[in-house]
Amino acid sequence: MDRLAVACACLTLLAAQLFAKWYYNPLRHVPTAGGPSIPLLSYLAAYRFARHPENVLQEGYDKFHGSTFKVALPHRWMVVVSGPDGVEDMRRRADHDLSIKDGFNEILQTEHIMGRDVNEDRWHVDVIKSSLTSNLPSIFPELLDELPLAVQDNLICEDGWTVVNVFPAVLNIVARLSSRIFVGLPLCRSLPYIRLAIRFTAARLKDASTMKLIPPVLRPYDRVLNCMGWFMDEASLRDTSDEAVPPRLFLINFASIHTSSMSMVNALHHLAAYPEYTAPLRAEVEQVITSDGWTKTAIDKMWKVDSFLRESQRSRTVARFALNRVAMRDLTLVDGTFIPQGTLIATAPSPAHRDQKYYHNADVFDAFRFSSIREETGVSAAQTFTHTSAKWLAFGHGKHACPGRFFAADELKALLAYIVLNYDFKADDPPNGAHGVVTDTLLVRKRKTDLQSFGFRSSPDDPSL
Repeated sequence: MDRLAVACACLTLLAAQLFAKWYYNPLRHVPTAGGPSIPLLSYLAAYRFARHPENVLQEGYDKFHGSTFKVALPHRWMVVVSGPDGVEDMRRRADHDLSIKDGFNEILQTEHIMGRDVNEDRWHVDVIKSSLTSNLPSIFPELLDELPLAVQDNLICEDGWTVVNVFPAVLNIVARLSSRIFVGLPLCRSLPYIRLAIRFTAARLKDASTMKLIPPVLRPYDRVLNCMGWFMDEASLRDTSDEAVPPRLFLINFASIHTSSMSMVNALHHLAAYPEYTAPLRAEVEQVITSDGWTKTAIDKMWKVDSFLRESQRSRTVARFALNRVAMRDLTLVDGTFIPQGTLIATAPSPAHRDQKYYHNADVFDAFRFSSIREETGVSAAQTFTHTSAKWLAFGHGKHACPGRFFAADELKALLAYIVLNYDFKADDPPNGAHGVVTDTLLVRKRKTDLQSFGFRSSPDDPSL
């Protein structure tokens, strides 16, 4: 038998094996968005999804709404649930049916990168849910104390309009603010630490040189009101080594810094693209600060600021997927779709956030869409930035919704309020519909404000600036 015949026989066997694997795969019956699902050609679908994920997810949502579809990842299929009934079905499922732990591990490779213990024993999430959220009123003055310095050190404007690359500026600002709460002074102002927090990736966390920067910081400390202190307390209660703290601290840092930064970058682009919203935002901030000072009470009263952030998130949702789960056993979803054990499953927030059935004129950027509803109906909770539902998935939904969303919302609202009050923004390019973030840079100008009236005071009776 010549070599050509052998090669042909091997290729035939390989093709037969691939076809059989595809034919008997239970997910073959789940419709595909973005391209073909047959062997080898499915990589074309994976390539298209990698290049145009939002288009593929929108296509699947429009075509299979109320049911499930799948999209091709480079190494496996992702089953996507669409419609409120499907999302609520996922939310109600117990962890032994749909596992968030395994879902995050599949997406972020937590166990492989940061160790099995970090993935299996997620006590850092419990600390965020309990200590961080319950202590927000107490730690908020710390964030406010850091805010003007962080902004002024990074949003540098010369006289007149200055071209600013917004993303790195915001990234540094958010890293400073988050680190003030996570590790406190003076580390939050240490440039090496901030750079480390920003540049942190799963691979770098394992690097010995990176980890050497952390242990000295975590040695005997005075009891402090920040995440590092709470993590140390929890580790002590669990009789766990201090070495368990840095990976968890950096995991929380990573989630907070990058998602909050992207949200704020989008918000600033929307602010520049739609300048008609600047005056009413500024008026609200000035009015509330005059009454309540720079306090959490004041931030909670900034309905227009809250609405602007939510509408910006609705228009350009940061998270591609929400409710990432792995099926721990064979399941049948509410729409009748059979999901075999081991399937990666999620929902896509962005198409739901742009659904005309849920949002009037969904393609229009309406900054005060949610604050107007609050003012008209008096119903507040369902219209806030931190709300979760089967139709509003920016922070997930259900018992595993983002535990740090209340801190993130306070941080972003305070930052946007301060920036609106002290800076003007202008875009070179015209807005492009609701989704019109079109440049990496913006024109920024420092405003001359009446500091005595609207300066940075912790309360209306505090004379300090």
